[in-house]
Amino acid sequence: MAKKKTSSKKRVMEPHVHHNHPGHTRHLKQLARVRGQVDGIEKMILEGRYCIDIINQLKSIGAGVKVIESAIFEAHLKSCVQEAFASTNPTEIEEKINEINKLVYGPKSKG
Repeated sequence: MAKKKTSSKKRVMEPHVHHNHPGHTRHLKQLARVRGQVDGIEKMILEGRYCIDIINQLKSIGAGVKVIESAIFEAHLKSCVQEAFASTNPTEIEEKINEINKLVYGPKSKG
């Protein structure tokens, strides 16, 4: 029995909260670059390349992901968090504080 081929397109998620959620499509080019680097590392491993060369490429990927993460986090602070604080809704404010606390300090942090 033949396996059904699934689409590689990702489902677009609805915004977490009902507000003007920032778009992150500008980061797709950076993500494509990271994806290419991952493919390159796979090839390096298959070719038996030198460990340090592979590690340097992995570090490069990590740095690229950090740049994307930082930009998305900044957009979150400037839009989602700022909007919650401007609403003066104590529940929304507390949710955003807890959300950031967990992001920074991990899932076992207060919140």
